[in-house]
Amino acid sequence: MIYLKSRDFFLNSRSNITTYLRSPQKPCPEHAHAFEEIIIISQGAGTHVVNDVPMHLSRNYVCYIKKHDRHLFEGVNGLCINNILFKRDELPMSTELKRFMPNPNSPEPGWFIDEKTASYVACLIERLHVEAHRDSDESRILTQALFQQIVIELWRGKIRSTHLLSNEDKLTYGLAYIQEHYAAINEIDDVAESLALTSRKLSGGVKKLTGMNFNQYLHHTRMSKAYAEILYSERSITDIALDVGYQDSSYFATKFKQIFKETPSDVRSTPKKPAYP
Repeated sequence: MIYLKSRDFFLNSRSNITTYLRSPQKPCPEHAHAFEEIIIISQGAGTHVVNDVPMHLSRNYVCYIKKHDRHLFEGVNGLCINNILFKRDELPMSTELKRFMPNPNSPEPGWFIDEKTASYVACLIERLHVEAHRDSDESRILTQALFQQIVIELWRGKIRSTHLLSNEDKLTYGLAYIQEHYAAINEIDDVAESLALTSRKLSGGVKKLTGMNFNQYLHHTRMSKAYAEILYSERSITDIALDVGYQDSSYFATKFKQIFKETPSDVRSTPKKPAYP
């Protein structure tokens, strides 16, 4: 596996924030790194595998990668990402700012942001990309300021409810709703009603954002949650199937293999990879 060192990405030893923009992001083999990373999806879709657990990426999703996490990209379709790399231990942070920083102990891998926030953050990242690659005291100060602003905007722009959302943001929130309520959702009407959208509008939006139809995205979300439990817990596969929304464990196993090309038992028997390094 590839291990990425700070000196290969950061401007110099005084640099603790930098950017790595990928447009498009090609399939990428598994790697880990000696720094933390915020990944913002600006276009397209694809699969992101973090510590062996796959999840689907789509526009306006924000991922947080901890130091030494193993991850890779595959099944990409026009995927464009903005990476912000940072060394947390070297950042000057106030107590207030720490509240808005990604939490290494959070079980959630990421969150969706609204379109307004995504557009504004994209402009900030353009400026950050320039300043982070200039070796001057002025640029270092501006880099710190821009990073702090981006962190706060990403936290403030998280889609938490449908209140005052545009129809476009409602479609994005639909994906967030599925990510949160996957076990209880039985059909598309369950989600469309909560968003005050027609099922047809929601169905078209899910397809446009993810490349999957509604049922495919729901099953993929459920299976990603199950994958992590099967791989890293000792709970029975039947109990895990029930928890993610399947009453029939045989049907669960069939859908699981359709998506991941291996059975739940195969995953359970896979030797666990040690943490890196």
